[in-house]
Amino acid sequence: MAGTTPTSAPRSTPGKRRLPPWLVVFIAFDVLLVAGAAWLLLGGSSGSDADDGASSAPTSEASAGATDAPADPAEPDPSPTLEIDPAEATVIASPTGNITCSIVPVGVRCGIASLAAEPAPVAGCEGTVGHVVELTSAGVSTPCVPDAEKPTEAGPDVAVLDYGATSEVNNFVCESTESGMRCTDSTTGDGFVLARAGVSGA
Repeated sequence: MAGTTPTSAPRSTPGKRRLPPWLVVFIAFDVLLVAGAAWLLLGGSSGSDADDGASSAPTSEASAGATDAPADPAEPDPSPTLEIDPAEATVIASPTGNITCSIVPVGVRCGIASLAAEPAPVAGCEGTVGHVVELTSAGVSTPCVPDAEKPTEAGPDVAVLDYGATSEVNNFVCESTESGMRCTDSTTGDGFVLARAGVSGA
C-alpha cells in the first residue's frame, strides 16, 4: 500500500559466544588453584598460629610471670644465715671426714670439703655455691660461701658418725650413710643429702 513502509523483522542480535568446554575447565582449575593458595597463605597460616598458640601461650605467661619474679632469678642464696652457737651445736663428721655437720636447735649446716666436680660459678656469688647446705624450718638452702670459708675436712676433735647412725637435736636429724649425709626436719619433712656428687633431696 502506498505511503507505508514495509516493516522488517527485528534484527536478531547475535548471542554471546560460548567458551569451549576445555577453556571453562581450565579457568575453573585456575580459580581453584588461586583459592587454594590464598587459603594456605591466610587460613592455613592462621591455623598454624592457633596450633603454635598452645605452646606459645605458656611462654607469654612465663614472660608475664617473670616481671613478678625477683630482678635476678640467678642470684644465689645470701651468705649462711643459720646462727651456729658452738656452745649448743652438736658437730659430727662422716667416717671419711669429708662432710662435717653442725646441728643446733633451729637447724643444720653441713659442709663438704671435696666434691666429685666443682660447682659451676653462679652469677653474683664471690665464692662457691654447693659446698655448704643449710636446713631450717624455712627449708633447704645452698648459700654462697667465700672461697676463704670453703669447708675443709673434719679435724680429729670432731665426733665421727658411723654409717647407719643418727644424731638429733630437737626435730633436726642427720643420718650417716654410705651414699652421703642425710639430714631432715621431722616436723616439715624437708631435708637433703650431701655427698661427693653434690646436694640432692632427702
